[in-house]
Amino acid sequence: MSIVAFKLTGDYAHFSHPATIYSSLSYPIPPKTAIMGFLGALIGEEEHYRLRDIKYSIRVDKEIVKKSFVFNGIKFALSSNMHIKEGYQNASDKKQFYRELICSPAYTVFVDLSLLAQAYQKKITQYLKEHKTAFTPYLGINFCLADFEWIEINKLEKIEEDFSEINTFTLKDDFEFDIENYGVKLTTANMACDVEEGRVFKDFKEFIVEIGAKNAIKSKNRDNIYQINEHRVYFV
Repeated sequence: MSIVAFKLTGDYAHFSHPATIYSSLSYPIPPKTAIMGFLGALIGEEEHYRLRDIKYSIRVDKEIVKKSFVFNGIKFALSSNMHIKEGYQNASDKKQFYRELICSPAYTVFVDLSLLAQAYQKKITQYLKEHKTAFTPYLGINFCLADFEWIEINKLEKIEEDFSEINTFTLKDDFEFDIENYGVKLTTANMACDVEEGRVFKDFKEFIVEIGAKNAIKSKNRDNIYQINEHRVYFV
């Protein structure tokens, strides 16, 4: 396998449902499509759907805290109701837009590059290690700038157990409730796992995410769980 790991942080993040630009809510973690976009920005690949063959996993490093903010906008910026010649705008055309932000997001991202072309693998690894990008990386939307830090992988082992404690997300169908984990902060997220040319998002899957950044959860092992350094990681 060709697995890379890195820290992904920022002041704010917003990961909206990819089917709409009007959703005010944010996923708690970056979907696979957002990681594809991040890696595309890293190496200068504008058609980030070309990176669809990656497998990935996310660990929440800091408890998810969300805040909402509102900004004023114009519903029909170029409409005749602007009254440009008269020098005023009809107040009824103004609208407030709400957006949910994740505050001080911090994630550990694991990416399996094995199925990508060697040129992609080499460039992504190089740019992560050297902390350089071709385009400006961000966390979901363009005013949420992203920073990242390479993580050296010193231990990599496949887990053979049928069920395992993990430190990342898992698919809802593979999640195993454990009474000992009572009180663990969990949420679900229905996120796209593939995108085609033209930004056609598809292959939506239901995830279970531990958002408290403290506890492991239990998951069925579909030959996709690895021990990476001190973490057990579920890839999808």
